[in-house]
This record gives sequence, C-alpha cells and structure tokens, in this order.
Amino acid sequence: MNTAIAGRFVAMFAALAAGGAVALSREAPKPKGPPQLPPPEGVTARRDIVYASPGGRDLTMDVYLPAGEGPFPGVLLVHGGGWTGGSRHAFQPVAAMLAGHGHVVANVDYRLATEAKFPGAVLDCKAALRWMRAHAGELRLDPERIGGVGGSAGGHLVGMVATTGDRKFAGESAGQPSATLKAAVLMGAGVDQVARVKAAKNRHIENCSIFFGAEYAENPEIYAEGSPITHVSAETPPLLFLDGEFDQPGERYVDMRKKLDALGVTNEFVMIPGARHGQWGAEPWRTPFVEAMAAFFEKTL
Repeated sequence: MNTAIAGRFVAMFAALAAGGAVALSREAPKPKGPPQLPPPEGVTARRDIVYASPGGRDLTMDVYLPAGEGPFPGVLLVHGGGWTGGSRHAFQPVAAMLAGHGHVVANVDYRLATEAKFPGAVLDCKAALRWMRAHAGELRLDPERIGGVGGSAGGHLVGMVATTGDRKFAGESAGQPSATLKAAVLMGAGVDQVARVKAAKNRHIENCSIFFGAEYAENPEIYAEGSPITHVSAETPPLLFLDGEFDQPGERYVDMRKKLDALGVTNEFVMIPGARHGQWGAEPWRTPFVEAMAAFFEKTL
C-alpha cells in the first residue's frame, strides 16, 4: 500500500513543487481551525453534539454521516495539539472526506491537559466511543466496526484507546457499552513517552509534564503507564502508522512494531511523500492521508 500511494501522488507533489510553495493559512490568533467546508455530496453533518459531561463540563463532537441506509463502519477522530491546545475543527476537512468514503465519523473534542491531567483525555475518548455505540441505530452505524484515527497528541490518545480497550482506564461507564476499537490509525504519534522524554534535554518536555502532571524524574511510572507501547497485547487491534515524509517517518514506531510483530498483531507503516507533521488536514496531503486511512479500514473494519 505504501508503494501504491507514493506512486499515485509523487507526480502531483513534483508539479506543485515546480509551481511554487503551497501556502497554509494557520496563523490567525487562536483559530478554531480551517473554514467549515461543506461536506462532500451525500454527506450530512450534525454539529455540537454533547457526548459526555465530566464534572458538569460538556464535551462535544461533530458527526458526519454518509449517504445510504447502512449500517456503516465508524471512525472516532481525535485531534492533536500537544494535549494542551487544538480542537476538533482542525480535523473537519479530514472528517468530511473520510465520511465520503462511507464511514460514520465522530470528530471529537476532549479535555485538554490544562484542564484535566492524564488519564482524563483518554477517558473522554472512550466516552465518545461508547456514545457512538449507544447511538448506533440513529447513526446507521455498525457498532462492531469502529476504528480510530488520531494525529500527533490525538494519535497518542487513539493509541491508548486501541491498546487498553475495556481493560484499563475504563472510567465510570466501564463496558457500557464497549470502548474497544477494531482498528486504528496513528499519525505522527508518540507511542513511547518514556523513550521520548529520555531523549530530550534534561529529560524534560513541557507538554509532557503538563499532561502527566509531573516531571519524568518525579514519576517515571506514569510516563510508562501513559504510553501505548506499554499496553500492547495479543488483543491489540490492527494498527496503521501513518507519517509524512518529513515527520521522522517510522522512527518513533520501531520498538512498538517489534512488539506487535512478536504477538502476531497486524500492523503497517505508510509514508506520505512531501508531508510534514500535522499536514494531514491540508491539501495536497489530505487526500493521500485519507485514502491511506480508507484503504486500511477497508481491510480491517
């Protein structure tokens, strides 16, 4: 799949490079994200749905529904932002395009680390997943075929959901219904927070210390507990690691993929030519990113 995707888009990237740089409008102060583009033909959007209210704080999602009777496979979509920023609006173009491939897509917000320390955001993602299953009928969703997609910090959170399922970090609604994923796509995700912080100067990464509520030296156990690689098991669903060419492609996943291989868990790596970290939502890279997701889910959901 990696070779096929690269082959299909390399000519497009070369042409773009020859024609000049692609401008990305990301610099407005505290933006909500890209403009709310109209969904593809046949896709409808339901916005600002409250899926959970931890401590009285309403958490919302937008749901994108494909045309047809279904039931359709679903996707939980989780934005990045270093756990301390960002919102679901940045993933709106990805959500709409993925729904156009025949998926019910729930594009979610979660509590940021400035509001709730680990495992708060993991619990929120699982609450969103349970909400999807509880409303499967009205969404024309097959509750047995739900995958996850996350980028950067969102990729880490989806990795945590995929590797822990109903076994850990279950929250108040444990098993009612299930918070398991059938497959997941991790983009630019930190899957080993211990290795990551050990490689940093003075073993300090500001976002990590905020997310975990402690420096690594103060509580190394929580950094391990908050790493998807720690929770890999034979029950881990198929995983696609999806990186841009200029985003340390594949390097961060080597040890986790070795563990997955040893356990016989299906896993793949795909590199998108020309893309940097976080460019999964911007063209010309959005299309190959989404097509890689859709191709993987076609095999696994």
